[in-house]
Parts: sequence; C-alpha cells; structure tokens
Amino acid sequence: MGFVKKSFGYGLFLGFILFSGLFLATMAGGWIYYKENPNGRIVQWGKDFIHHLLQDHPLSDLHQYANNVKADLKEPSRLIHSTYSFQKVEFPGTRAERSGEIVSWIAPFSYRVSPDDSPSSSKISEAGRSRRLDLIGLRGETLSFQLVLRSAESLKNLNVSLPVTSTPGSGCIHVHRFLEIYMALMEKKGGANGPLMKVLHPDPLVPFNDPYSPGHRLISRVSTEKNQDQPIWVDVHFSRSCLAKTFSGQLEIREDGKVIRSTPVDFTVLKATLPKDVGLDRWMQFYIGRFWRGEVIPFNDYALFTQLLHRYYQVAHQYGFSTNDCGSIPVNIQWDWNSGKPLSVNWKGYDAMMGPELSGELTGNSPNSWCFPIRTYSLGVRMWGGFHIGGQNPSSIDSWKGIPDIATQNLAHLIVQHWQEKGWPISRGFVYAFDEPAHQLYYHDLYKLIAQVAMSIHKGSDNKMQYMLTDAPWVWFRTQGGHGKSSMYSKVDIWSPGANVYIPQRLEKYQKMGKKAWFYQGKPPFVAATDLSATGLGFRMWFWAAWKYHTNGVFYWASDMWDGNTRAVNPYTNGGGGDGEVFYPGRQLHFLGIPDIDGPVPSIRMAQWRRGYEDYKYFYMLRQKGHQKDADKVVDLLIKHALNDGGYIPYWRNPLWAKPGDWNHDPEAWHKARVSLAHEIEKLYAQ
Repeated sequence: MGFVKKSFGYGLFLGFILFSGLFLATMAGGWIYYKENPNGRIVQWGKDFIHHLLQDHPLSDLHQYANNVKADLKEPSRLIHSTYSFQKVEFPGTRAERSGEIVSWIAPFSYRVSPDDSPSSSKISEAGRSRRLDLIGLRGETLSFQLVLRSAESLKNLNVSLPVTSTPGSGCIHVHRFLEIYMALMEKKGGANGPLMKVLHPDPLVPFNDPYSPGHRLISRVSTEKNQDQPIWVDVHFSRSCLAKTFSGQLEIREDGKVIRSTPVDFTVLKATLPKDVGLDRWMQFYIGRFWRGEVIPFNDYALFTQLLHRYYQVAHQYGFSTNDCGSIPVNIQWDWNSGKPLSVNWKGYDAMMGPELSGELTGNSPNSWCFPIRTYSLGVRMWGGFHIGGQNPSSIDSWKGIPDIATQNLAHLIVQHWQEKGWPISRGFVYAFDEPAHQLYYHDLYKLIAQVAMSIHKGSDNKMQYMLTDAPWVWFRTQGGHGKSSMYSKVDIWSPGANVYIPQRLEKYQKMGKKAWFYQGKPPFVAATDLSATGLGFRMWFWAAWKYHTNGVFYWASDMWDGNTRAVNPYTNGGGGDGEVFYPGRQLHFLGIPDIDGPVPSIRMAQWRRGYEDYKYFYMLRQKGHQKDADKVVDLLIKHALNDGGYIPYWRNPLWAKPGDWNHDPEAWHKARVSLAHEIEKLYAQ
C-alpha cells in the first residue's frame, strides 16, 4: 500500500512538472506571438474568448473559437514568415511643389501613377524649394522618371521641358518626353464578388516629337483634367560616347509661357559602359495579321508594310527584345507530297521582310532570339504530308514515319542551308511547333508526336535547329498523365513553361544536360503581372527572377495582340485588358486626338522590360569582376520567392496563391538598389 501511495505521489509530481512546463511553454509562445502580432486574429479571438468566459461563459462558442484558430493557422502569413506579399507601400512621390493651383511631383520609374494619386499637404513645398534631381547611370544606359501634374482646375496650356545645359560633351545625353495615356479597364473592386468599376491605368507613351519624322511635333501643350493626374514620362539616355562626368540641366514647367517650376537636374555619367548583350534570350511573339490590321495598311502596299515592320523591329531592339512572327511570312515552297521533297523554293519575300533584321542591318546586331519560319501547329496538327490529328479519324502516330517525317527533315535542311548562305546566326533561332499542348490540343499520342517532330527537325538540320516547347518536362496537370509525356523529355532543346509551372530545381537537371530553360507569363505570386492592371514593377521583376533562378531566357506570348482599328474597338479607347499588347499602333493615334505616326508607340511595359534587362546587365558586370555574390545578395534582398520555387503541384497549392508576390513592392527600394549597384560597378570598372 505504501508503495502504491509513493508511486502515485511520484506520478502526481511528474505530471505537475510536465503540465507546468507545457503551460509555461504555451504562455511563452503566446507572449512571443502577441509581441509580433499584437493585432493578429488569434490575439483578438483570445481577448474575445476571455470576455465571453468572464461574462456569459458560453461553452457553445468554444467550437467556433477552435475552428477560427485552425483557420488562422492555415493562413499563408503564418506559413511564410516576413513575406512581401502583405507589404504596404507608402506614397513614393518626391519633390512635390505647389504653384498656384498646380501641384507637381517626381514619381519613380517602377510606379504606375493612378489618376487619383496625390501627395499629402505636409509633403508639398512652395515652388522652387524642392531638392535637386540626381540621375546617375552607366554609359549606354537609359534612366527614366515621371513628372506628375495635377490641378484643381482643368488646364490646357502647360509645357514641360528638360534641356541639358550646353557644355563640351553634353550632346551625348538624349532626353525624350512622353505623354502617358490612361487606359480604361473594368475591374472588380473589393474582391472576386465586388462590383465592376471603371479603373484607369497608364500605359501608352506618346512621344512629344515624332521619332519617325523629324520636325513633326505631336504634343505641343500638356492638358490636365480637374483633380486628375497627368504624368509625363521622361527617358534620359547616356550614349556610349559620353565622357564620365556630371552634366546639368533644368526641369521646367511653364503655364502660358510663365515658368511655374524649375528644378535643377544633374546627369552623372559613370565610367563603366553597359555591355550590348549578355547572353540572355529575350523574345516576344509578333502577329503579322494583327499588325497589318492595327496599323491600317492598305492592301498590297508592301512598301509601307515593310517600312512599318522594320520600325517595329528597331524599336523592339531599343527596348531590349526581339520579336517576329513564326510563320505568317512564309517561305514559298512547292512540295511533291508523293515523295516529301521540295519542287521549288522562293525566299525572296521572306528575305525582303526579315533579312535586314536577321543580318543586323536594321539595329547593328542580329536578334538575340528568332523563331524560324515554321508556323506553330503546321507540322502534324493540320494536314502535313497526309498526317493530321483533327477530326474523327486522326492519323496514327506510326504514320508519321514516311512522307511527314521526310518533308519535315527537308524543310529543316532548307532553312539551315539558307541561313548558312546568308550568314545569319542559326544558334539564335528556334522552332515553335507546338504551344501549351496540354491545354490546346487533344490527341492521345500528342507527346509522342511532339517527340517525332523534334527528331525530324534535328535530323534534317544536323542538330543545328533548336526546338522550343511551352511546357515542362514533368506531369504537372491531371490531364497529362497516361499519355507518354516522358517520350519527349530528351527531345526538346528549350523548355519554356509558364512561371507558375517553372520549378527551378527540376529544370536545373536539364540545363546541366545542355538544354535551355525559359519562362513566360504567369500571375503573382509567381511573377509580376504584365497586363494593364499590373503594378509598377511588371517586366522589370522578371529579369531579377531570371538571374535569381539562373534561367536562360524570358519570353512573352505576344507584343501586338490588338483587337481592331475602329472607333468602337481599338487598342487606345476600347482594347481590353492589354494582355499581349506592349506596342501600340502609331496609325491609330487619331482616336486620342493626336496626329498619327508611321511607326509603333511604346509603352510603360516596354520600359519595364528595358529597365529589367539593364538591371540584369548590372548583375552580369558584377559577376565578370568576381562579385556575383554582391549581385545575388541584392537580388535575394528584393525577391524572396518567385516562379514555382516551392515545387507546388498543382501550382495553386502555393500558400500565396491569388496574393501579391513575395518580392519587394516598394519602387523606391528598387531605385535605391540600382543606384547602389551602379556605384559598386563604378568602383570595380574604374580601376
């Protein structure tokens, strides 16, 4: 009996110790949570619970509390600590001044100015009291900022200028001004079930002066609507011939000829020079049919068609990407479908349209990436040598061997032969034969067909032509299983999955095998969105993600996906959400009351792309000097997670699904990072 009592006493004592330890640990954990989340949902529920316990003691509420706590612990904010997805960004405008009814301020590059943005009265100084604007960059670089105008009354006679003070060597600095155009978009406010509201987003950048016709002024005066912002985009380009020194200028706003703002500007050109190319593939698809209709080109006016097309290529190059149509300007080949051999080949039309770009005549360099003249879905999808996958009686995969295979090999051989004769770089070209096969085509042996087409291309080109596919080398969607997807894994040269499917650690295996890995669009939390409703970072963030995850290229699905050319439907006044439209047609500017121009109108999204690529060049320059860790540190500081680096399958299991991405959303942070990198590069390259 004594033994039992003694054992019971020991047990009671140990139980008390364990309970006390658990209680203290729980209290300590609760205190830490309270200190970090004083206004968190769990804390609030705890307070409510105590309140009810002390007053009404409703035991029935305990079940609800338990459910609420369980739901709270599943919140992404509890699973991913210190995420940028819940970051609140303060108004980033600086140097705000008031002159009469007009308020103006400087907005950083990576900020999309809403029509209703306005600095608080405490941040607005009287005219002439804001500090100097410092623009610091490398030779060959383009720096951008925005000057925002706002007035309590509508104004019609404002002028904005930024002349560079004339001193020896100052002619190397080129200033370009653009009027930002607001685009109307219907969006749901307050969540998926919220009401549809008309929202304005800036994107087209209409140049003050026609870049294609010297002396032709498009914007002579700037107007403002009552209590609505009018941002002016300013590009400052430092040419490669610039002396490394600081030049000066004056940012001025005039109303009816009277100066109402004059802010001094320093242009500091550093000694280092941006490289022209750093090996990253950058391509957007161009749609010839949309271009022809959007630019309202008269039928059979090939001279105008070619002139405008070449200007699009040139502007794309200026903004850091290449663009072309994969097959709408085809090679004129007559086939003998009994043998799969070509009867005649005529490259004349293709060479006239594409030759000046491929040779580098238009831009000084051959394009970094180029889609070979093989139309997507033409090989095996539609009738090709008797093979097709449509209708009720699709061809058997075994029937590819024969005429379809022979014709594909001959087509590849013809392309390689012509590229070699012209001296065009074959290594920068690729075949885009299938697009998102899991979503767009329904054929049981589709993956086997993709593999067969790839083998035919490789054999006919003696392995000189790359084969690109917008997919990933693993099963990531339920409809992909059971169709032999692995049969094509070793046949694709460039894997280009969407950002939501791009799992870096899995693609590294293929990169080590000599394959390339690109990514294309996918909304947050994988990469920044790129339609009209996107935030200011947009494409800029893509290039930081490309560096962070060691991708070989970035690809955007379309550059000119315009819907029409009428007043009812056109890219400027009724063009949809802007997805796939980074160019705007110059010959439709009249819908805005602005004279038409014979060439493309750029956009904020194109400027984002250019800035991102120039940032990427910064990282490359640091790596060339043995300082890659410095670049990586800055990139990792601003981007915690991107692409599908968590390996989520399906991708919507990402705990930040449908939320802003886990990267810094403060445009000022990105600006400061660029400036600090520029100074670091200067130290290394000035030695």
